[in-house]
Amino acid sequence: MEVCVIAKCTYKSETIMFSVSSESSMVDILKTLCLRFRGLQLGCFTLRYSVPSYPSCFLETDSDLDLMRTFLLISNEKTVDILVKDLCGISEYSGDFCVNKELIACEKGESSCSSTVEDRNEFLGRSKRASAKPLLSNEWETYIHHVGQKFDGGAEEFRLKLCKYALEVGFNFLYAGNDKKRVVAVCSNKKLEGCSWRVYASRCEATGSFVIRTLNNVHTCAGRIRESKSKMMRSRVVSSLIVDRIRAKPELKPVEIIHEFKDYYGIDISYYHAWFGKELAKLDVHGDESKSFNELVWYADAVKETNTGSLCTLDCEAGINRFRRFFVSFGGCIAGFQYCIPLLFIDATFLESKYKGQLLCASGKNGNQGFYPLAFGVVDSETEENWTWFLQHLASILLPMGRVVTFFSDRNQGLLNAMGFVFPGWPHSYCYYHLKQNLISKYPKSGYGKLLQDRVINLFCSFSCL
Repeated sequence: MEVCVIAKCTYKSETIMFSVSSESSMVDILKTLCLRFRGLQLGCFTLRYSVPSYPSCFLETDSDLDLMRTFLLISNEKTVDILVKDLCGISEYSGDFCVNKELIACEKGESSCSSTVEDRNEFLGRSKRASAKPLLSNEWETYIHHVGQKFDGGAEEFRLKLCKYALEVGFNFLYAGNDKKRVVAVCSNKKLEGCSWRVYASRCEATGSFVIRTLNNVHTCAGRIRESKSKMMRSRVVSSLIVDRIRAKPELKPVEIIHEFKDYYGIDISYYHAWFGKELAKLDVHGDESKSFNELVWYADAVKETNTGSLCTLDCEAGINRFRRFFVSFGGCIAGFQYCIPLLFIDATFLESKYKGQLLCASGKNGNQGFYPLAFGVVDSETEENWTWFLQHLASILLPMGRVVTFFSDRNQGLLNAMGFVFPGWPHSYCYYHLKQNLISKYPKSGYGKLLQDRVINLFCSFSCL
């Protein structure tokens, strides 16, 4: 039985249609493509056809063609989408890849087949094209290709792939409709030039995936060309491309992102898109920091349940339940501190998260002279009120142990006042590092700071029992 289907072949932004019968061969298809598409050279492209659930099937030999026809017959399909994809820097004489060597032999007169091409140089192209660096964006032109194409990631995946497709093909589009259930996009030249390019995709309620319902993939406006700058390069696109890089290298700078996009994708992006794209990628990797505060109630309960003897306190602003302070000391650390030297080093450091704040810490020394963390507190700033709150919780741990602990700190004024209020009479010594720095800063221009530092430190060390 005669099997005849309509092949819709797309090359860049142009599409042609022709019939493929049971008598058609790969030679016939390749001749048709090279004749119809301007600039297409034999050996410099590859063919892929798409059918439902299989978007990229090889079409390189007559056997592939027979399998395609058989599949379409079984599936009762009357049309098939074929994508023509360039192979950068490769020609039929390069020896790297040939779409069909039989046709090359035909054009060289090595077989009895005939050709209707008057100028074979125009058809085949006798010189090897200038070598070009393959870009990671080359495959983007295959992202949108036929009706029935599915996107398991829903509307978000469809929008991202549509933007990347437009970037690679070289056109801009506008949303005529855009929500979680449907997306309609038209060429940006629709009003000015009446371009007919249009795609409509909607959600499949059964699977939750997005499916292309209608697609007119032919531009009737002026010719398309891929440019290094495009309005389609949005921060969300940048984010999708660098999310794995951010996971591996969180300190990646926006300037580095700009250079990588130029090198790997051939695209120029602004500093804003690089910076905001990184922020979106961090959001995908680490989650929303504002929502993480909601997990503190669960975290405190989980610590108390799984680590007996732990002390966890969450302090929120009255009436609005907004986070204010958090204290945690693990039961295992509390029990182990009873066997450590009765010394505690008190200090604070800045947090570099989105909402900033400061981390208060009380650490001791273990038998190997290493750090022994006892308690932590997260507050908005290093004030007397916050230090008092932190030390009061620390006192509820230390007082039941029945021994006096010596504290070391930078002797910040707020900490000094809080220490005298919560631990009156307990030893409070100078931190060696901060003492040296304070002696130098006390006499910044006299030149005696370093001399005074050495003399005082030597004096203190001579009376130290440690």
